[in-house]
Amino acid sequence: MTSTDRSLIGSVFERKASTAPTAPSPRFTHTPGSGFPAVHHRSKSAFARAREEEKSSGNARPTTVPSVLPTRPVEQSLSRDLAPANDDAIRRQISEENERRVANMSEDEREQERREIMDQLGNGVGDLLERVRAARSRNAAKAPAVPDGMPVQKGQVPDAPREIPIVSPSPGLGTRPNLLRVKSLEDFGKRAPPILVSSTRPPTPNKDKASRKLRFAPVTPEDVHVYESAPVSPKRKAFALPPPPDTRDPSILSLGTFKENGLPRKRPLPLSPEESKADKPEQSITNGRPEPEEGTPEYIRRRYFPNVPADDPSVSWMKPSSSHSEPVSLRFDLTGVPIPAEISATLPSHLGLHHHADGDHAGYTLDDVFLLSRSTVPAQRTTMLNVLAGIARRLGMQVRDPHYAGGITELQGKEEELRRRILAAGLSAMNERGGVGVRAIEVVWECLVGWDLLFDADRAELVLAPATMSTLQVPDFLTQTTELLTQSSLPPESMAQLLSIVYRLSQESNAIAEAIMKTPRLLPTLLQTFLLTPIPPPPDIPLPNPVALQLLIVLASSSRTNAAVLCEPTDALLRFITMLPPTSPFPEPLATTLLTQTLRLYATLASYGLYSHIATAAASYFTSLSTYVVSSSSRQLKVAWAGLVEAWMVCATDPHHTTPPHDILWSQVASWGWGAEVLELRKGITETEAEVWAAVWGAASAWLEGARINGIKGGEGERAVILSAIRDGFNKGVEGRAVGATMDALRTELAQIHEIPPLERYQRLQRIGMHAHVLSSVVRLWLACTPVVNTEAPLFTPPFNLPFADLSSLSALVVSHPVWSLLMRGVEQASCRSLAGFLAYFHRLSRHIPGTSPDLWVAQGLTILRRLLPGDEDHAFYILKAVLAVLTPQFLETLAPPSIWEKGGWNVIKPFLDYAIRPNREVYICPSDITPESIMRSTTLRLPPSSPPSTTDEHRITGLPLSHLWLTSPIDHLLRSGSSPVFKALPSGWDASEVDVVRTSLLLVKATQEILVRYSLSQFALMRSEMVFTCMKVFMLEHGQAQEYSSPATGDEEEVFRDVVVTRLMSDLLAPFTLGASFASPKLPDIDLEQASLPFLGQGTPFYQFYTDFVALYDAISFSHPIFASLLIPPLALTYPIDYRRLLWGDFAHVLRTVRTPVDQVVAGDLKDFLYPIEQGEMIGKYVGALLQGSVDGFLRLVAVHHVACNIWPDLRFEGVVVEQEDVARKLLKVVVEKGDGRTVREVLRYRQVRGEVVIYPPACFETSGGWLADRATFAHQVLGSELHERLQGVFNG
Repeated sequence: MTSTDRSLIGSVFERKASTAPTAPSPRFTHTPGSGFPAVHHRSKSAFARAREEEKSSGNARPTTVPSVLPTRPVEQSLSRDLAPANDDAIRRQISEENERRVANMSEDEREQERREIMDQLGNGVGDLLERVRAARSRNAAKAPAVPDGMPVQKGQVPDAPREIPIVSPSPGLGTRPNLLRVKSLEDFGKRAPPILVSSTRPPTPNKDKASRKLRFAPVTPEDVHVYESAPVSPKRKAFALPPPPDTRDPSILSLGTFKENGLPRKRPLPLSPEESKADKPEQSITNGRPEPEEGTPEYIRRRYFPNVPADDPSVSWMKPSSSHSEPVSLRFDLTGVPIPAEISATLPSHLGLHHHADGDHAGYTLDDVFLLSRSTVPAQRTTMLNVLAGIARRLGMQVRDPHYAGGITELQGKEEELRRRILAAGLSAMNERGGVGVRAIEVVWECLVGWDLLFDADRAELVLAPATMSTLQVPDFLTQTTELLTQSSLPPESMAQLLSIVYRLSQESNAIAEAIMKTPRLLPTLLQTFLLTPIPPPPDIPLPNPVALQLLIVLASSSRTNAAVLCEPTDALLRFITMLPPTSPFPEPLATTLLTQTLRLYATLASYGLYSHIATAAASYFTSLSTYVVSSSSRQLKVAWAGLVEAWMVCATDPHHTTPPHDILWSQVASWGWGAEVLELRKGITETEAEVWAAVWGAASAWLEGARINGIKGGEGERAVILSAIRDGFNKGVEGRAVGATMDALRTELAQIHEIPPLERYQRLQRIGMHAHVLSSVVRLWLACTPVVNTEAPLFTPPFNLPFADLSSLSALVVSHPVWSLLMRGVEQASCRSLAGFLAYFHRLSRHIPGTSPDLWVAQGLTILRRLLPGDEDHAFYILKAVLAVLTPQFLETLAPPSIWEKGGWNVIKPFLDYAIRPNREVYICPSDITPESIMRSTTLRLPPSSPPSTTDEHRITGLPLSHLWLTSPIDHLLRSGSSPVFKALPSGWDASEVDVVRTSLLLVKATQEILVRYSLSQFALMRSEMVFTCMKVFMLEHGQAQEYSSPATGDEEEVFRDVVVTRLMSDLLAPFTLGASFASPKLPDIDLEQASLPFLGQGTPFYQFYTDFVALYDAISFSHPIFASLLIPPLALTYPIDYRRLLWGDFAHVLRTVRTPVDQVVAGDLKDFLYPIEQGEMIGKYVGALLQGSVDGFLRLVAVHHVACNIWPDLRFEGVVVEQEDVARKLLKVVVEKGDGRTVREVLRYRQVRGEVVIYPPACFETSGGWLADRATFAHQVLGSELHERLQGVFNG
């Protein structure tokens, strides 16, 4: 017998009946004689009192199983239950009676009965009756054949099924878990046998029935079955019955084959029109109306509410939802993945995606998620926070990579807004306990840490999300984080996420880093939790986290104040140095990382001249460390150790600059032999380990630079030792190969940088910076090996060989490469600081190379000055001083008037130029290579975020990189002398007038322009618009200045622009940009005056306002100054708005007669900019008026004649002029001929230009001839008539 045939009940044992039934006891059995109920004390419970009453009354609950007594004999029961023949007889009798009644009915009565049945049971009553008849036939076939009246003997009762047999799924359905197949559900509940009958055992005599007991059969694993869970909603029916068994069973009906995929669906996908037409059943017609499909709202209304109209509001709830016709909102699943709209309406409801108002669509909208994230049910809130974390993760990837495949296109452009909303939701739940708080921390981590790229921001402020930081409320968040870390109730993963969040906040800005330092108990908690873990580490406590050391490095780099505060807790970090990685209780990779980060932290503190005494206090440990580093294979460890040694050497070079003074001495450094130990690091390094070579050469350079000051004979012995160790390597060894490989790699990276996707560009910039650091270190080492400091004489015997020609060509490539346009933010500038450092060191090297002329060296210096980045101010001051030292009166010869040198020469403008490099004296950014001066003055090691070009100097932290107009900055300060910081801090001996400052500034601009153009470096010179605006500023200076040469018209005091030297210098500066000079020089790129004026005017003052004041000043004080007048013309180009032309030709038309600038002296790049496109409308009237009045001449007359003639003659018009312009042309011709003088008429009639060809300058444009003259004469005859036409024959024929 199989497991499916075993009965659930094994045996039944009946207990003997009680001898006498007990009657229920009265409520008050032991009442006192007074008639009142007894007093019940509360010392006993109600249950205890009830038990006592039952015992006393004899009604105690029986503890044995009661006897089960049959009410009738089992044989009779069985015979009555298993007598289907009697039921069949009754059915046959009823059927015969019905047939007789139907036979006696008329046709009308039969139709009436049929309609009543249809109305009550529906259209499918025939199918229903057919199914009932078929079911009866099957039951009759399965029932045992027992003749009527034949008694049923014991043991002859057929076995009835005791349970629904469950069979295992077929192999083909193995991929559908929890789907079990049943044989048949049709007779469920009808075939269960009586539980007191055993068909396999003879009945027990009646006398033993009282001793029967109930016993269950033993349960086996085969008796345990798993059923598929039903949908959540009881209103939803299963899509289909489970599949049939392997063996064919005729009692099971097939419902068809499901054509879609195997995914569970709440409802089928919409069918195509052909499929819907094929699958749609034919509708029957009842009473002239089509019968609706079963289950539809109309079917329900007719079936249950036949008397209610279809449009009655009371049945509107049955109508289908209109959401299918409306656009479906973006929905997400429980992991934050968007659900497509076509799938949202088909997913089943047991997936947990329908717990919202719109139950027809699976998934949650953003509003649903934000609402449920504030739920009072912790599980629901945790789930929604997890959804928000997934959404934030996808949005962050979408922001970083526009081509991200998993992006949410519906949310493009809304990322920052959603980021703030998601962050606010996470912040509001961080204090919750359990999973809610854990998920909230993950949400905050995704919005802050996971959102942005992982920048190496130790040396730059990111400032990537100022709006997000305002949402964060940093001080409150830091306090909240401190409480969470102190409680230690979070899992280690969440604790690590909190640490990463604080680290990311420290990278954002120096202000946030200062807030972290000022938060009470935060820093000690971080140290104790993530660094000062017990030793040896217990198994249940996390190991130290290197991110905490990176956080300390960023905090120390942000400001000198923070670094000073960190000196005290840094003592505890010596544990990572005293226990070297081989003997450390931590895993060796982790111990090496902790050691490396600790050395970097010490080097960061040493950059301020702080905490260098630890080199003396722990000298023995550092000696062991030096030996270990030489034998280590970790590149990062070698770089960190060499960088720390370099920093301590710089501190020892001038011990007066350390804090406190004499914290480390040069004699100690010499006794420790660090110079020789640095050279030991060269062992085993290949040419591919470029970053290690850079660190070694940097440390060796610091050793030689310190020995030059503190060593005997200027460090002659130390240089000899270094040169003897490295000379052969640079000549034909690994050092030379490393330099060559680095130069090739740098060229390759520069050639590919613009082809790199933006997502990978930062990593490429870091690689460029690393290669440049190698080259700057080797050039610095070469300079440190030279015997004389700051000499200007070429060295014919270099300390060691370098590929000087290759270095020169590489520097020329770097200085002109467009990679500088990619360095817009501080973090990108920090990655390429070594690129500017390489150029600065090469400029010093170039002076020692034979064949470098002084003017070439000046040109190199001027270009390199424009490439220096924040933190390179010391290099900028050195180059500026060297350039000005070369520009002597002998070098300039006739360019400089003697009066300039008599007033002090370059010292007149030196304070202004220094301010342009470092406008904020309170901020000193540490250079990439620290110096004895920088360790004393540095206020921060981090570069500021980029400032827009329109930012004024007083609001800038640094002046680097310098702008195009930085050499003209003294004139800017003259215009703002009342608020200029330079005038408030001038040297005591400075005594110069405005004229002196303008003269010197213009002379410097002129000298540098000529040198840069001479060496084809025009991109570093001032552009045309910048030169025009510079001269405009000169004319805007205050008048009433004492002049060296007085003017008869104005006396001894007059405007600055009337000075003879100033006028000559401005004329020389503008001459290369005139139309006459453009024929001899190629056209250079330029910008408009609105952009050129932006650094001076800022965003708040438009250039049009400046031009309005400029024209008004010309009208007031110019006295027809030729240069002043020529500067009115550039904004009249057709590339500028019409407002400029309307202002001069309309509002100030009376000054036009004073502007007589010849065409070849106009400051412009191309004459076509003033001629095309052809003017129309109101400006034509102004041009005609000026011509008829005779108030224009020179260039302005040419412009007026051109536009008037182009509006008259068909051969001058451009394509696209409609016929309506003919009327305007006729009127203009009549006005010019009737009211114009002879010159005007002749110039308008004979003016000739061919668009698209070279512009013809006057007077040639009025003297050409051709067939076009005859066409014009014909047109004039048609417009003017015969009389006027005859008067013009001489003009056309002349």
